[in-house]
Formats: sequence, structure tokens, C-alpha cells
Amino acid sequence: MDWILLAISTTCFVCLFIHFGIFSRAEKLFKNFYKVSEIIRSNHISDHWKEKVLPHYSLQLFTQSLIIFTLLLISFSPFAFCLLISILINSQFAMLASSLKGMAVSSCLAIFLAMLLSVKPKKKDYSVTSRVLHQIILGNSLLGEVLFDIEKFFFGSNTSNISAGKHVFIAGLARSGTTILMRTLYKYGEFCSLTYNDMPFILAPNTWRAVSKFSKQKREKKERAHGDGLKVDYDSPEAFEEVFWRTFCGSEYIKKDHLIPMTANNETIIKFRSFISIVLKNKSNKSYLSKNNNNILRLKTIYRSFPEALILIPFREPLQHAFSLRKQHKNFLNTNEPFTKKYMTWLSHHEFGPDHRPFIFDKKINNKEDKEKLNYWLKFWIRTYSYILENPPPQAIFISYERLCNDTKNIWEKLSERIDLEPYNDKILFSESINIINEPLPDKLKLEATKLYTKLTNIAL
Repeated sequence: MDWILLAISTTCFVCLFIHFGIFSRAEKLFKNFYKVSEIIRSNHISDHWKEKVLPHYSLQLFTQSLIIFTLLLISFSPFAFCLLISILINSQFAMLASSLKGMAVSSCLAIFLAMLLSVKPKKKDYSVTSRVLHQIILGNSLLGEVLFDIEKFFFGSNTSNISAGKHVFIAGLARSGTTILMRTLYKYGEFCSLTYNDMPFILAPNTWRAVSKFSKQKREKKERAHGDGLKVDYDSPEAFEEVFWRTFCGSEYIKKDHLIPMTANNETIIKFRSFISIVLKNKSNKSYLSKNNNNILRLKTIYRSFPEALILIPFREPLQHAFSLRKQHKNFLNTNEPFTKKYMTWLSHHEFGPDHRPFIFDKKINNKEDKEKLNYWLKFWIRTYSYILENPPPQAIFISYERLCNDTKNIWEKLSERIDLEPYNDKILFSESINIINEPLPDKLKLEATKLYTKLTNIAL
């Protein structure tokens, strides 16, 4: 175990060291130092001018030195975290790390990783360094729990009023308009949510925000992997809270080839409230906005956690929805990028692709059907929304995506009234995608879907 901790802490150190660009910062510091020494030695610059510019350069050198020192401390922090873990499990990590053998192995590993991670992959959204950091942080539940405890210790988690907040949870089936609905609400500026900037330290967002501000990354908006025209950058909100559920109770609902409903115990609910409190820490907008398709599996838990929260459940016309689900499934099947598959697994996003794991609400359901056929996805739609109708949480608001697109002003005004937002404006737009579907389907199946869609429509806004 001590060797594992040494390997983890060394790898994290190298990743952070490269991520912060400490070498380039040090190089810039030495260049400025050389410039100052040249000014001092120069005979062509008057003493009066030197007296004016030197304080400015001195302050600049001091600031750069302080930043580098801070980043070095942060880079070495994984060793402190691993030391804390070793104390908790009563291991000899400190003795190993300070031994000649431990330092030699750690140094060799650091040099090897630095050489490996310095190679920039071509045409990739994530550098090798970032991928390794994601693997370490998101691929280890124990480390996630430790980070969460450290975050609570340093930043606190006031849950006294958090459960009474009017938060909004969007929990529809994938491809039902959940993302565009979340983004439209997010633009109001009344809500706080997790964003791509918080990756991969989802369970320690304040720690990561404090650290990453020294090396603020920029990313041009780029179309997401779904190929649906929606573009993302580091400030885009996304459904990353699933990392919390996977870390603390993943075994309760994540199975080998499917996902099942779950009910969190009181201890987990308290932790979830703490987590949301941490996300909202130091934010002027104190309402949390979530878009998480997997929350369908824990609607009652969401209600127990936040009784005043609104739960928005969007849905689409069943045939169009099933067609869109299958299209995305085929799209992700064609993705041969191993990191993408791991990334989706870390986030428990199993809606599509080679690691597709459907929601199963009845043990009698056969999960071996051909996922290339529209029948499979239409049955999936029926199963999911039948379950939601049979187990509707209080405060649930059903939203027909077709109505939202075709009668935006009326529907949005009703929705904004429920959420206490400013009324509709002409910048709020939703577009409906209609595909021609000629595939033969059993009449009984289509009738069942139509009846369910009618029931949903009758109770929707």
C-alpha cells in the first residue's frame, strides 16, 4: 500500500507541476531578473529613470516568485494527502517516502512521467497530463472521499439552510431537451452549477478553483461529442454531480450491464447537502441548478434532500425520442477513443455507446435485445416514463418538449412563474428536430407509447 501511495503522490505531483507550467514561469522570472540586472548595469539609463522603474520590476519579481512558491506547495500537496491517508490506515508511507530507496524510485518515476506527459497529443481535447489527472482523481473512489473530507474541513459545509433552498433539478431521459433547458435557465444568472472548469476535482471544487486560478485555461467553444450543434467551453454547466453518487453509493445502483433505482440513506443525504453547499460556497446566486439524467433513479432521494426544490421532467414524442436515442447510440459506437469511454464511465453516463447500461426497473426485463433496432429504444422510453409516472416526486413539473418549441412564450412564462424568474423574452428559443421514420414497429408497442405520451402531455405545463 505504501508503494501505491508513493506512486499516486508522485504522479499527481508531476501532473500538477506540468499543468501549472512551473518551468515556463521560472524561465519568465529569470528573464525578468536578467532584464532588471541589465537596467542596473546600463550606462545609457539615467539614475532618475532607474529609480522610477526598478520598484515596478521589484514588485513584479516578488509577485512571480510568490506565485511559483505557492504552485510548488500545491504541487507537493499530494504527498501531504497521501500522508494523511497513511495515518488513517496506519501505514509507513512517511518512512518510505523519506528513505533513500523511496526517493530514488520516486525521482525515476517523476522523470519518466515528465518525459511522457510533455508529449502533446495531436487533435485531442485533453492533454496527456490532463488525462492522467482525470484517471487518478475520478478513477479512485477512496481518493474522492478523502478530497471531499478535506474540502469540508477547509471550506466548511453549512447545511442549515441549504435544504430549504429553491433549487432546480432537471431529470429527463437523455435527448429530451435536458441540456438546452438547463443552459437557458443558467443564462439567467440566478443559479450556480458545476462546470467543465471543476473537472476533475468535482468533490473538491473550491480547492480546485483556488488552485487553478493561477493557470486559468481557455478553450474555444467546440461542439460536444453528441454532434447535436451544442457547443461547450470550460464555463459551460454540465451534469458532473453524478461523480458524488458514484463515489459514495455507486454499488447500490451501478450494475455490470444496467442501472437500477436507488434510495440513499440519511447519512448519504446529509453528505449530498454538504456537497451542494460546497458547490454554492461564496456564490452570490445561492440556488443550485442540476441536469442529471440518472436522477430519474433517485427522484425520492432528491425530494428528501431538498423538499423545496423543483424537479423538471422533460419528455418528447416517443418515436422521435427513440429515433434520437438510437442515433446517438450509433454515434458513440463509432468512437474508438479509449479515454472517451473511460470519461463517460467515470461520470456514470451509460446512455449510449459500447458501455451502454439502460435503466432497469423490473428484474424480469430482458436486457439482451438488439440495440440497433428502434423497438429497443421505444421500449426503453416506455419503461422509463412509466416508472416516473408511477413514482412521481412532489414538486415535479412535466414539460413537453414539443410544446416548449411550438408555444415557447406561453410555456416559458408558466415555468418562470414557478421558478420565480423574469418572464419570457424573445432571446429564449427552442427548436424541434423532426425525423422521417419509416421502420415497421408493432402496432401494440406504438399504441402503448402513444397512450403514455398522452398521459404525460395531460399533466405537463
